[in-house]
Amino acid sequence: MPTIDGLVTGIDSESIITGLLQIQQTQLDRIEFNQSEVVKKQSAFATLEANLLGLRSTATNLSRPNENPFSRKTATVSDDSKLVATAKETAANGIYRLTVNNVARAHQVASQGVSDADAEITTGTLELRVGSGDLRTITIDSSNNTLAGLVEEINSSNSGVSASIVVDSSGGANSHRILLSSSKTGADNEISITNNLAAASGSASKIEFDLGTPVQAASNASITLGSGVGAISVESSTNEFSDLIAGVRLDVINATDGDEISVTVKGDNKSAIDGVKNFVNSFNSLMGQIETLSKYDPASNQAGILQGNRSVFSLQQTIRDSVLGSVPGVSQSLNRLSAIGVSVTDTGMLSLNEAKLQSVLNGDVSGVGSEQLKDLFATQADASISGIRFVRASTKTLPSDTSSYKVNITQAAERASITAGTDLAGSIVIDSSNRELTLSIDGADATVSLGEGTFTRAELAENLQDTINQSSELKGRTVRVGLVGDKLSVTSAAYGSTSSVKIDSGSSLATLGFAGGEEDQGVNVAGSFLVDGEVELATGKGQTLTGRSENSHTADLQLQITLDASQIGAGVEADLSVTRGIGATLDKVIGGLLEAKTGTLSILDDSFDDEIKSLQTSFDRQKVLFDLQREQLVQQFVDLETAMSELTSTGNFLSTQLLSLQNK
Repeated sequence: MPTIDGLVTGIDSESIITGLLQIQQTQLDRIEFNQSEVVKKQSAFATLEANLLGLRSTATNLSRPNENPFSRKTATVSDDSKLVATAKETAANGIYRLTVNNVARAHQVASQGVSDADAEITTGTLELRVGSGDLRTITIDSSNNTLAGLVEEINSSNSGVSASIVVDSSGGANSHRILLSSSKTGADNEISITNNLAAASGSASKIEFDLGTPVQAASNASITLGSGVGAISVESSTNEFSDLIAGVRLDVINATDGDEISVTVKGDNKSAIDGVKNFVNSFNSLMGQIETLSKYDPASNQAGILQGNRSVFSLQQTIRDSVLGSVPGVSQSLNRLSAIGVSVTDTGMLSLNEAKLQSVLNGDVSGVGSEQLKDLFATQADASISGIRFVRASTKTLPSDTSSYKVNITQAAERASITAGTDLAGSIVIDSSNRELTLSIDGADATVSLGEGTFTRAELAENLQDTINQSSELKGRTVRVGLVGDKLSVTSAAYGSTSSVKIDSGSSLATLGFAGGEEDQGVNVAGSFLVDGEVELATGKGQTLTGRSENSHTADLQLQITLDASQIGAGVEADLSVTRGIGATLDKVIGGLLEAKTGTLSILDDSFDDEIKSLQTSFDRQKVLFDLQREQLVQQFVDLETAMSELTSTGNFLSTQLLSLQNK
C-alpha cells in the first residue's frame, strides 16, 4: 500500500483518512467487542460445567449402590499389634471379644548336610506337592547334579515350594543343607515328597529330607470368640478369618498369652458426614458461581457476564428443583434433605447441621437406618421376596412412582454338575498308578494328580475337591465335590452358561467311577418385567437379570436372582419398588445437561461457536471493505501529493526561467 507524509501539501493526510473511516472502524471495533463478550459467556458456561461435574461427583458418591458412605462400616481393635480387622457394609454393629491363640505357619523341612553348594548329588527325580496343590516333578541329571543345581530346579518348578541353601554351623564338614519352605501356611499345606533319586554312590550323595522332624511344623491360626463356657474356637490355614463374624475380616498378626482383644464394628459416621459436606459445598459453589456471573453490582455499576441470561437461570432452577424436592416412594420421615439436617438459607444456599446428621447416623431417629439414608440419595429397588436382590441401575431406569413393577422369573440359574456312573468302593487306594485326571472346569482345561493314600468315600471327595480347586491351570475356577448316594458328584461354583464341567480322561477314571466324556453346562437365569400390564424384556447372565437398554421403565435395571427351580412358579414371582434418590436424580439431570450434541450446555456451546464464527465472518467482510476504502483514500492523497509536487516543480522551473530572462 502506498504511504503518504503530507510534506508537499502540508496536509495531515493520515488524520483526515482516519476521520473519514471512523464509522467503519467503529463498526469493526463493535464486532470485536461483541465477539469478546460471546467468548466470555462461553467461558462462563464452561466454568459452570466444571462446577456441575463437581456436584455430580459428590452426588454420585452418596448414591452408589455399593461402598456407600451411609452404609460403610469401620472396625477398631483394642490391640492392633495382635489383630487387624476390616468390616464390609454388611457387617452387624457390635463389640466382639476375641483371643488370638496361634498364628498360621508354613511347613519347612531340611535335608542332611553336604560339604558345599557344589557337592555332587545322585540323579533321578523328586516329586513335590504342597497340600493338594499341583504335583511337580524335579529331574536331576548330569547337567545339574549338585546341591545348588537341585535348589535351582526346585525354585523354577512352580511347585509352591521354595528352596534355599543354609549353612548349619553345627554340621561340621557337612554344613550345607537345603531348606524347603511351603508358599502356603496351614496344617493342610504340608510339603510332601516322593524321592526317586538314586542311592548314594562314590562321591555323590542322595539328598534326603526329614519330613518327620520339620524345621517348622505346618500349623493353622486359631482364635476364640468369647470367653464363657460356650466360647467358639475356630482355625484357619491362613492368618485370615473371613467367616467367623459375617462381613468382618480378621487378620492375625501375633499369637498372645491369652489376653482378650475387643473388635468394635460400627457405622463410619465420618465418611457419611464428609460425603454430605462435600455435596453441600459443591452445591453452594455452583450456586455462588451462578450468582457471581449473573448479578448486578450497583456500587461499581458492573453487571455479571451472564446477567439476564435465561439459560443460566433455567439451569439454576433445574438443579435446585432436583436437590430440594422430595423423593417419591421413600418414607416421608426421610424423603427430603431437611431430614438429615440440610436446610436452605435466605440466600438460596445449603447449610448442614452436623449435630442433626450425627443423630440420624447414630440411629437416634426411629425407623431410620443406613438403607433408608441410601434411599434418600441412591436409586434403590426393593423386592417383596428375599431371593431377588437389587444390584444396580442407570439413569435410564425409571422409578416406580405410582405402582410397583412385577418380576417374572421363567428359569432359575443353574450350575453345571455331573455325577459318576459307578459307586465308589468303601475304601479307595490312590497311588501313582491311578492318581491322574484330565478335566475341564468353566472352559479351562487341567490335568491334576490326586493325593496318594487310602480314603473313605467322603475323604476321597474332599481329596478330589481340594486337588481341583488348587490347580494353577484352572486359574481360580472352583468346584464342589460331594456324594450322591455312593457316587461322586462334581459341581461348578459358577452359575449360568459359562459354568461347565467335563471329565475327559486319566488313570483315575475307573477308581472315581467315571467313564470319561461326562459333561454338563449351566443355565442362565431368564425372566422379564411387567410394568402397567406391559412386558419389558430382560437378559440373563448367570444369576443376574438385566432389563434391556431399550426398555421404557426398566432399562439397565440389574437384579441378582438366587431363587432355585422349586421356588419358581407360573406368573409373577415378586413386586419390585424402584425409587430414585436425590443423587441419582442429579446424576440423570446433570448428565442430560452435559450430553454431547443434545444436552443444554452442549447446545449452548455450539450456539456460542456459531455466533463467534458469524461475527468473525462479518468482521472479515467489513475489514476487506475497510482496507479497500483506506487504500482508495490513501491513493487519492498520494495522487494529490504527486500532482502538487509536479506543480511545485513546474512553478520553480518557470520562476528560474523568468529570473534568467530578467538578468539578460
